[in-house]
Amino acid sequence: MTLNFVTLPEELKQGVTALIEDCQLGELEAPVAVTVTHADDLVVSYRGGVAHIGYPFPAAFFRGLTALASAVRAGRDLDLVEHPQFDTTGIMIDMSRNATLSPAGLRRLINLSARLGLNAALLYMEDVYEVPEYPFWGHQRGRLSQAELKAADDYAAALGVELIPCIQTLGHLKNPMRWSFMNPIRDTDGILLVGEEATYTFLRNIITAASAPFRSRKIHIGMDEAHELGRGQYLDRNGWVDRTQIMLDHVSRVTAITTDLGLEPIMWSDMWFNAAGYGYGDPATEFSDQLKAQIPNVGLMYWDYYNNSQANYEQVFRIHQTLGQPVSFATGVWTWNGLAPNYGKTMQTMAAGMSAAKAVGLDTVFATMWGDDGGETPFTAGALGLQSFAEQCYHQAAPDAAALASAFATYQGKNAADYWLLDDFDQLPELAAGNPDATNPSKIVLYSDLLHPLMAANLAPYDLLDHYQELAAQLDAVVPTPADESLFTFYRALAHALVAKLSLMEKINSSYQSGQKDQQPVIVDLSTELVKRLHDLRDAHRAVWFELNAPFGWEVMDIRYGGLIARVDTALWRLQQWEAGQVAKLDELEVPRLTIGKPTDRSLGRGLYADLATVTKLSGV
Repeated sequence: MTLNFVTLPEELKQGVTALIEDCQLGELEAPVAVTVTHADDLVVSYRGGVAHIGYPFPAAFFRGLTALASAVRAGRDLDLVEHPQFDTTGIMIDMSRNATLSPAGLRRLINLSARLGLNAALLYMEDVYEVPEYPFWGHQRGRLSQAELKAADDYAAALGVELIPCIQTLGHLKNPMRWSFMNPIRDTDGILLVGEEATYTFLRNIITAASAPFRSRKIHIGMDEAHELGRGQYLDRNGWVDRTQIMLDHVSRVTAITTDLGLEPIMWSDMWFNAAGYGYGDPATEFSDQLKAQIPNVGLMYWDYYNNSQANYEQVFRIHQTLGQPVSFATGVWTWNGLAPNYGKTMQTMAAGMSAAKAVGLDTVFATMWGDDGGETPFTAGALGLQSFAEQCYHQAAPDAAALASAFATYQGKNAADYWLLDDFDQLPELAAGNPDATNPSKIVLYSDLLHPLMAANLAPYDLLDHYQELAAQLDAVVPTPADESLFTFYRALAHALVAKLSLMEKINSSYQSGQKDQQPVIVDLSTELVKRLHDLRDAHRAVWFELNAPFGWEVMDIRYGGLIARVDTALWRLQQWEAGQVAKLDELEVPRLTIGKPTDRSLGRGLYADLATVTKLSGV
């Protein structure tokens, strides 16, 4: 059967058809007569085969429709009243750290946004959108064509989701700067040459191309973390110029372009804090009247995924507001911690920031999902964090555990307890709850060298083997939804690979240190098991990657997994040399195990792939 809409505003008809087809919302046991009207709040009622949805904007309607379908399937009445807390809410998805969403992945993100009632999405695209003038722009990076982005925008518009391009117009351009066409407009590595006319020709072209596929006239122009601004070619040409003046000159030129193109620019706000001589988010920051008067008309987005203090957020928001520009807030769903999400830090920082945003009257909030170090974590692994964000967009307070679990089941059909297991990859029981310093032991273990693990001393105090054995058993017991099958296959494989690696490392170290050369058969068996588990992990990770992302970028993960497997082979060969007496000792196992950094009860350390796999150069001169 299908839902029978007695009344349905024209603006919803196309989206209703799409959402019912994509999510099987119409597959209900009994017919339901649904009336739909505009309302100030989201209001959904259902009983006796009759339903009503009142909605303030289209995305809220699709949230209400999802809640209605869930209630009908469960055979329960529904009386839902929710008051949207902000005008604009959405997900910001990182498409520039190797994992670039494919058209199918984009559709999945947009669909989820609508079901959660979020009415916008920022697509963070450094160089992964088509620019006709520059054929090397986004070359072999998963670049999306103008037609693909327009199709995504059409689908999003039908579901009440405003797609907004989020690009870079100053820094974070290291990837495209590998190509020679960028040389004339390079200041330092990844940062554009301010004041060069060719720079602004280039920027007009990329801004035009980035905005062309979208209905929205908003565009996020980046401008963050350009710390080496003015210290390369610019310095050679102009001598030492105050960086604040360089920023003001550049932002003025870029916003002149956006004004000419009829666009509304937004930028990250951190460089203005640096210009004022303060650290980003410092609540003691004071902007000079001169700086306030000179900042061009551009919206300011404050990104902060680190602070647990609502008072701090409120103070920093108010400091932003003194600049006289629209202020928005970007919180974070921590999908960039390693291979699994950091839900503890997500929930704590998000609750503080979102409460502060409400207290000072902000009207726009986004939940960022970055993909630092290769996009290892599938964005779908952050589903529980996105649910929490959505609940805070529709309610005054952050949801407690029970409310979050109920909403997660209603709007995504998922079990919150299953997703909380993913947090345990990096949340060790001995460390502070909430993983406040974003330690990532699962990534450390996975990428550490078998024979000379760099952070062995940091890991030594913890019973990691027991922890990951327990986690593997818990993940084995999860019965995921069909949509989540590949995701949980990946995480089960990760847990088992960590167990296999820790078991082998423990046996290698103990047998060598005790001089027990007769342990070789056991080591061979454990090595075989690890290689099998690494193959399983690579295959599972590849499957979930290709469900969501373009193929370009996956080669980096193949290289990482291939390196892990090759190191098992070499470790076994070296141990066989020692056992046969061909070498008197193994230097790799003799090297002192030094503590890296200063481990605390909050963190045993964290690292990126290049920091963990080796201390020698992976590439370069």
